[in-house]
Amino acid sequence: MGPPRPFTVTIVGGGIGGLVLAVGLLRRQVPVQIFEAASAFTEIGLGLSIGPAAHRAMPLIDPQIPDIYDSLVTTHADSPGYEHYKQTWFEVVWAGGEHEGQTLMNLKALPSGQTTLRRADFLAALVALVPPHIVHFGKRLTQLTETSDGVGLQFADGTTAMADVVVGCDGIKSKVKESMLPDESRLKPPRYSGMYGYRAVFEMEDMVEAVGDHRARVSTMYIGKGAYAISYPIMRAKKVNFGLYILSETWEGDTWVRPASREDMRRDARGMGRYVNSLVERMPDPSQWAIFEHPHLSTYCQSRVAILGDAAHASTPHQGAGAGQAIEDAHVLAELLSDPRVTRVDDVVGALQAYDSVRRPRSQHVVTTSRENAYLLCLCLEGVWDNEQKLRETFQKRLRWLWDLDVPKQAEQARRKMMSVYKL
Repeated sequence: MGPPRPFTVTIVGGGIGGLVLAVGLLRRQVPVQIFEAASAFTEIGLGLSIGPAAHRAMPLIDPQIPDIYDSLVTTHADSPGYEHYKQTWFEVVWAGGEHEGQTLMNLKALPSGQTTLRRADFLAALVALVPPHIVHFGKRLTQLTETSDGVGLQFADGTTAMADVVVGCDGIKSKVKESMLPDESRLKPPRYSGMYGYRAVFEMEDMVEAVGDHRARVSTMYIGKGAYAISYPIMRAKKVNFGLYILSETWEGDTWVRPASREDMRRDARGMGRYVNSLVERMPDPSQWAIFEHPHLSTYCQSRVAILGDAAHASTPHQGAGAGQAIEDAHVLAELLSDPRVTRVDDVVGALQAYDSVRRPRSQHVVTTSRENAYLLCLCLEGVWDNEQKLRETFQKRLRWLWDLDVPKQAEQARRKMMSVYKL
């Protein structure tokens, strides 16, 4: 896909966002080096789901990526008798009240519906696409410094490296971001989003016993006053992921996870109806997980350094869009950095600024709408509340905006921005 670039892109962080970017750049003949803090590639968290827009971006990054993803996913068709739910993303169900257990709407994500996989499985498959010699483990970044010779990287083990271009894919506590925007990072650390949750993974047999076959096998959002719950099948419908999320203005302590009691869970699930309460009684661990998000930054780049994914715009999980936004980022960035007009390291500055101008407004709006979606699911969104018609309209409107992105057009918009504004 064109001649090799005369510069190397150094990626800090080897999670899914960093590896997808690396695969896309390598396919486009852009040299890559990856520095990962851990001693091996690892992923935190069990489940991963990609929405329609990000799914359309994957083959544009590299055709091998959607092949891998599609080979690993769980869909509703993995449960015999539920094949007609193949295009369903979630059924939205009233948790309690006079309509307890009734379905408000069937949210469809065409054409794929709900697709989930284990993060670790997807990561392992992406790793197989990356040459081992370009990966450096045990390199925990402590500082970036730009000089006339390039960008200097300092690591906790005392080693250093020089880079032409740096992309930080190192998560919500990104050291690349802190070095790139020190003052802003200090004033805008990751913030508590106003919600905490409980999490569990159930065997499918236990889930069926708790809520019945249909609710166990079809991805479900249980909407309630001040709280909501979510469940979806994983691992070829052998297990089910479950979460209960509670609106709470404050979070005490520095840790993002704190111990709780079963009485705490019961209190939080009060009013959430028989399905959710049946699952709460079966949850093995009552720990509470604070949900954090990233305040909006003024930029995703500075000179020859950029940030991607959670390092730039970590979001709450209430729209299931976090990983998808990182994939959208990677597509645009790979297209710009491999553009035939980007022939010198100095040209990269304009490419990164074009990436920022296109990706920052959308990804930051996703952070905002995801937080608002928590209030929608908790029947607390101003102007909507628990009105059935407004709930249906609002769900559809929000998801259409998120999913109906013209993915190639987004990259072309960034390319035109790079050419017209930065004279490439």
